[in-house]
Amino acid sequence: MKRANTKNWIKLSVIMAVFAALLLLPQPGQFHAVYGQYGYGGSSGTTTGTTTGGSVTGVTTPTGEFTDDVTFKSADDSLVLYIPDGTIGLTDDGDPLSRITMTEVYSPPEPPENNDFIGLSYDLGPDGATFDPPITLSFSYNENWIPSGLTLENLTIGYYDMDTKAWVMLGAEDITIDPDTNTITAKISHFTNFSVMVHTAPAELTVSNLTISPAEVGIAEESKISVAVANAGDISGTYEVTLKINGMVASSKSTKVDGHASKTVSFTTVQGKAGTYSVDVNGLSGKFTVKAVTLEPVVIKSTVSSITAPSTAPAPAAPAVPSAPAPTPAATPWLAIILSLVLTGIVGGVIVWYYGFRT
Repeated sequence: MKRANTKNWIKLSVIMAVFAALLLLPQPGQFHAVYGQYGYGGSSGTTTGTTTGGSVTGVTTPTGEFTDDVTFKSADDSLVLYIPDGTIGLTDDGDPLSRITMTEVYSPPEPPENNDFIGLSYDLGPDGATFDPPITLSFSYNENWIPSGLTLENLTIGYYDMDTKAWVMLGAEDITIDPDTNTITAKISHFTNFSVMVHTAPAELTVSNLTISPAEVGIAEESKISVAVANAGDISGTYEVTLKINGMVASSKSTKVDGHASKTVSFTTVQGKAGTYSVDVNGLSGKFTVKAVTLEPVVIKSTVSSITAPSTAPAPAAPAVPSAPAPTPAATPWLAIILSLVLTGIVGGVIVWYYGFRT
């Protein structure tokens, strides 16, 4: 008996555990919310969440004109709707608006090809309401939800056209993205389902515009070879650019190009032999020529303006022998003569005296 009670308690415990686990599992709407936040499209259903909004009867006239500025926010504060004073707001039947609603949509209609959702969609009501002039719709976005390879330029706002049953993407000129506040804003003139969307077309890379400059060079001179690599897709991509000269791979470069952008890839080549060289860059062809070296005689120019050969001069004549000059008579030395006579007289007198008077 005791064993039977124990088994019953075990069975009851298992049943209660399974029931508790079922209660803790996310509901279908919760699954849609998670996927919607990270850019996954929903089904064609319209699973919805919290609705916010309010009455506007106190700020509108019988003609539908707003007499005061009105602002509404979604339950998660991700969407702000601003209606300025003086706006005419009418229902689809042309009556003044009495109430505005903002409902989270967890499972919006499938997005168009090469587009995806960023965050939740919101159904603005009443459906078909119109505004003149257009009012301001501002979404907050989480940049971490933008898929890899995409940038803010890929974001847009889309609305669901109930007549065509298709999403319509607003152009870049119709939206304003503020990376500082992580908001994307647009002017809208009617109510329907709105969502932040991202363009996701895969990278589509092409190469074009082959240029060779200069097309004629000398030996050991450089020639520059360039091409443009463009990406027509939304997601960034990497492209391998290969240069072949005369059929042989000369160089290769890998370049990353953002969506709807273009880059120039350049190579430089130097050849040491004269001739014509064929060029191929990813299927684009061209050629350049290397000129042979021409040796010209070197002319040395003199710094002397002109040189004149000297004329032949006659032999110089023998110099004439000068004649001897006539002797010039010497002057008479009268003083010497007188002194000589005086001295002679004295000497003679002395001799006479010495021999004459002594005897």
